[in-house]
Amino acid sequence: MADNADFFLKRPGWIMLAVKAQSIDVTKEPSEVYKREIRVLEERGFEIEDVVHLEPYDKAHAMIVAKR
Repeated sequence: MADNADFFLKRPGWIMLAVKAQSIDVTKEPSEVYKREIRVLEERGFEIEDVVHLEPYDKAHAMIVAKR
């Protein structure tokens, strides 16, 4: 997503990233996966605005809203 944002996202721009923690790393707790994905976005220049955990509707899923 960050590579696509580098090319396509107009500044200022917003992104919404759906994170399926168990699809990324089944051996780690979902909260650890979310933190790692947030760290990657921050390192790529995004400012995290909100993290919405989608439980009980979807287990181990979160939506990250960020801007650049």
